Amino acid sequence: MTLETNAKKLKIVLLLAALMLCFAVFPTMPAVFFILLKWTVCGAAVYGAWNFKEDARMKRHVWPLAVLALIFNPFIPAPLTPLLWLVLALGTAIYFLTLSKKFPS
Repeated sequence: MTLETNAKKLKIVLLLAALMLCFAVFPTMPAVFFILLKWTVCGAAVYGAWNFKEDARMKRHVWPLAVLALIFNPFIPAPLTPLLWLVLALGTAIYFLTLSKKFPS
């Protein structure tokens, strides 16, 4: 499958992950939310990297998405401070929103 056939699905996945990352700024969210957040963001990053690897104009996003998948992976948690998680969540949300805008509606 090419990026053109998966563009709509990828856009939805990136927007969903970005929305969840925006909710991560609230410290009152239950722990289950943050576990689901890690699964969602890691999955979205892996799905994006997998789809972008064959597209010449989006290939530069493969490595940043792979790094985000490693940071947000639910199996080996990254030992980051809450402030660093907050900054990372907002930065990743902005990055995912920017990526999702690169696709036609």
